[in-house]
Amino acid sequence: MGAKVGGGNQGGMDEINVTPLIDIVLVLLIIFMVLTPTTLTKMASELPPVEQDEPPPPDPNDPKQLLIAVYADNSLALNLKPMDEATLTKELRKQLLGRVGDKKNVFIDAHPDSAYDVVVHWIDVSREVGAQRVGLADFKEEGPVQLSPEQLLQLSAPPAAPVAPTP
Repeated sequence: MGAKVGGGNQGGMDEINVTPLIDIVLVLLIIFMVLTPTTLTKMASELPPVEQDEPPPPDPNDPKQLLIAVYADNSLALNLKPMDEATLTKELRKQLLGRVGDKKNVFIDAHPDSAYDVVVHWIDVSREVGAQRVGLADFKEEGPVQLSPEQLLQLSAPPAAPVAPTP
């Protein structure tokens, strides 16, 4: 490949022999092709772990949390206490007035069978009465569950008074 065949002129070659250069380039190409996948997997294994933990859903029993539930029949509840539209608007405005900064959050948990326009209406009402952020909560696939009257009484009942220890 690098030799010239023939002739009468026995002088030196005036062309550059590139065969060794091509051999070296091909060997380097093969080395880099083999090393590149292992380098990439090593880099990926050194990355910090991705946090898969989702933030916990807001607790509807927390008095600081405001949760509007829209049930399948489009009835409403604020923090699991059933209310009509006017009462819910007044109560929501009253709850938001005493809050400052990032504490003005409202979550809306809607049943999948509830009307879309009702949910959008309550997002708008929440913003109008002073909520800075309105989030859609999805606690269960079947939506919020209405409480029975007995459960509502337990929820609204004051806690039992502590008993004094006997000497």
